[in-house]
Amino acid sequence: MIKILLFIAILCAAIFAGPFLADQQGFVHIATQDYIIETSLTTAVIIAIVSFIVLFLLCTLILKCLRIPKGTQSFFRRQHQRKSSSLQQEAVMAYEEGDYARVLTLIRKAGRNHSLEACFIGARAAFALQDYDLCRKFLDEAKSHNKQAFISSSIIRAKLNLEIGNAKAALEVLDELRDRYSSKLVTRLTYECYRKEQEHDKIAAMMPQLIRQNIVSKEEGARYTRENLMKGIDNAENASALNELISRLDKKDKQDPRLIAKLTSKLLELGDVNRARKFSLDLLKKNLDPDFLESIANWEISIPDVLSRLKKQAEDNLIASQVNTPLLKALGNLEFKAGQLKDAQEHLEKALQLNKSPDTYLKLAKVMAAQRLFEPASEYYAQALTAARKQLPHRA
Repeated sequence: MIKILLFIAILCAAIFAGPFLADQQGFVHIATQDYIIETSLTTAVIIAIVSFIVLFLLCTLILKCLRIPKGTQSFFRRQHQRKSSSLQQEAVMAYEEGDYARVLTLIRKAGRNHSLEACFIGARAAFALQDYDLCRKFLDEAKSHNKQAFISSSIIRAKLNLEIGNAKAALEVLDELRDRYSSKLVTRLTYECYRKEQEHDKIAAMMPQLIRQNIVSKEEGARYTRENLMKGIDNAENASALNELISRLDKKDKQDPRLIAKLTSKLLELGDVNRARKFSLDLLKKNLDPDFLESIANWEISIPDVLSRLKKQAEDNLIASQVNTPLLKALGNLEFKAGQLKDAQEHLEKALQLNKSPDTYLKLAKVMAAQRLFEPASEYYAQALTAARKQLPHRA
């Protein structure tokens, strides 16, 4: 505007000063079909300038008049936004007071475009009132705000699904979120979902991450992995399934007596004697664990190399072996399965002197029956039954 006025001022000065300095004003002659207009140059310029100024002011006035509706609209919009913001803040206070129905009423009055905080408050209020469809709508609206809102709404949705026991729905949300965002919280929620769904294999697969993020301790992780392996061994129906589990064993697992006891029993059940022998001998080189020896005492077949190893260790420590009940029972069982009936009888009788358990009586009865000594076999069967009854809980 200032530049235009300055230009007009300079133009006027030039027009007036030019003719004045030349001692001649100059004339303007305008001829039409019916009219002839003659005037001085100075007058023509003045009329042009005045006309320009009038036209400029008129245009400005018209534009301002045209802007009045927009200004009014903007005014009402600002008023609505202030009212909406006030209602949403009031909804937050109502949520803190636990008045969830009022929360939803206030948010509805606030209009369509809600703040991120109002979306989350509305979702939680709707969830508390068990209006899950409305809860989902609020969370969907929150997701559209920005990337961080998408992450927050997904986490809230997963938590709410977990609260109502819908772990599958929570996992769907977390799977979608994991492609964009990864954190300790997402890992923990995924772990809780897997636990509810009893997805033990998936938990075992993510156990290193759980330990690394301090969600579970190393001891707890090791215990869970071991228990999961043992359950997997119990449930393995064929060699392929068992081989997959064996491939997951580390050095520490292969020296776990309880685990190897279960594994060798399953291998023998599936007819894989060679690998049962290998795992057994590797463990027996380290120690004579009672749990593993109890397992051997229940094998359905005898493995010669394992029997030889046990006999050698018993001979190397003759005194200790005489009071080692699990070792005596293991030797007796393998010798019985191998047809060494006299040796089996000797070891089982020594075991019986140390612990009169029903299974020892039963094993001795089978050894006697195999030797066609039916009278002592019958006595041992009866004693096995009596011992088993004594172990039953008493009824009032």
